[in-house]
Amino acid sequence: MVQLAKVPILGNDIIHVGYNIHDHLVETIIKHCPSSTYVICNDTNLSKVPYYQQLVLEFKASLPEGSRLLTYVVKPGETSKSRETKAQLEDYLLVEGCTRDTVMVAIGGGVIGDMIGFVASTFMRGVRVVQVPTSLLAMVDSSIGGKTAIDTPLGKNFIGAFWQPKFVLVDIKWLETLAKREFINGMAEVIKTACIWNADEFTRLESNASLFLNVVNGAKNVKVTNQLANEIDEISNTDIEAMLDHTYKLVLESIKVKAEVVSSDERESSLRNLLNFGHSIGHAYEAILTPQALHGECVSIGMVKEAELSRYFGILSPTQVARLSKILVAYGLPVSPDEKWFKELTLHKKTPLDILLKKMSIDKKNEGSKKKVVILESIGKCYGDSAQFVSDEDLRFILTDETLVYPFKDIPADQQKVVIPPGSKSISNRALILAALGEGQCKIKNLLHSDDTKHMLTAVHELKGATISWEDNGETVVVEGHGGSTLSACADPLYLGNAGTASRFLTSLAALVNSTSSQKYIVLTGNARMQQRPI
Repeated sequence: MVQLAKVPILGNDIIHVGYNIHDHLVETIIKHCPSSTYVICNDTNLSKVPYYQQLVLEFKASLPEGSRLLTYVVKPGETSKSRETKAQLEDYLLVEGCTRDTVMVAIGGGVIGDMIGFVASTFMRGVRVVQVPTSLLAMVDSSIGGKTAIDTPLGKNFIGAFWQPKFVLVDIKWLETLAKREFINGMAEVIKTACIWNADEFTRLESNASLFLNVVNGAKNVKVTNQLANEIDEISNTDIEAMLDHTYKLVLESIKVKAEVVSSDERESSLRNLLNFGHSIGHAYEAILTPQALHGECVSIGMVKEAELSRYFGILSPTQVARLSKILVAYGLPVSPDEKWFKELTLHKKTPLDILLKKMSIDKKNEGSKKKVVILESIGKCYGDSAQFVSDEDLRFILTDETLVYPFKDIPADQQKVVIPPGSKSISNRALILAALGEGQCKIKNLLHSDDTKHMLTAVHELKGATISWEDNGETVVVEGHGGSTLSACADPLYLGNAGTASRFLTSLAALVNSTSSQKYIVLTGNARMQQRPI
């Protein structure tokens, strides 16, 4: 059962998180933000959602005498986050006779929240605003902390203000009508937050990736009756209740982290920089690939690149980079601009290195011409308390597809250089099977973090062959083998992607698996390419 949670920020319990809390939302706004005029702002997509229509009708019915409710609707998408849209809304407010006691209620994703928040910060020199985020990205990121802004042709969020909302009312139920791609898009910010601050939550997210994708992939379009316009609309519908606990937890944990950081550094002078992990490089990609690429997709690529930069500096281990890449892929996010599906999505736009660096030079974290990037030390911890200076030379090395390799110069006799090559894929898979078939605890270091290895770990777990855990922040895998006695058939097919090595070893292991009363065999399967490959 999901309980209403209140998260403090800047000393006030203004962030409320729950499920199906429309009654609480209306009561909170009217009771704690008395006004002669409430203005609900949203986009045309949200206007089709029955839950939104129910909220508007309930709001109107609850208004005290002397108060009125206005609604203002804009076109969906990043293009509405502009000077033009802001001016049009301001003109509407003036025509309607709105005064300084007006309360703006932003119901929508990041575009709506950012723009309406900025309007509230400047209209009549500042009016109250309540944020009601409806997208995952807005719930965990943009609605928290008082950042408001609009975009310009030169980049995102360059014109704005810090303007704290009176309340941030987060209702998980809105996610039921979120499109699949937007849902996955929001997971980039969730993973980012866990990656910089909360290693335990990162591990929990790793464990629930399959559940998430299964539910999100099951979304269907349904026809609904519009209670406000008396017409039939079609909207997306996702069975959130099938993963309600997981969704509630990931939203709440992300919000707690951001609230803690903002409370320590409201104006982003140092610590709040850390929330921009993945954004320095990600925003550069986004500036080139917009509107085809979404914010979270570009941040996902940016996180991998900035993690690779951290590895290049010798601060982050290759294992940690691999873990980050794997969880992003597991949640359906891109990790490279060169992925085939992402290139098709972005119409094969080029991302030239010089243009990326130019876009990175216009970044709010920078100091003059000096670029700053958040450096990761390990999963759950950043290097330092703010973004670090990086040179264009180092960025070029990370962002380019090619590099020149020179031989070592003469090394003094008293110095020793040690290079540890990545583990072997074949040996990694053999070691995992042998450890599972053995009895007792076996610790394996330098395991190659490939798709084959990931699928082997999953298969060993699903077949109940061993208990698997991690030590040293993911550097060491601990396998508690059961001597093969607990191996039993699983009901669901074991999906191996295109992992040929794992499939060959598991085919042999399958002969040792015990049948159960309900399951007499196991099925190994994979992607389309796997179906064509010989065993």
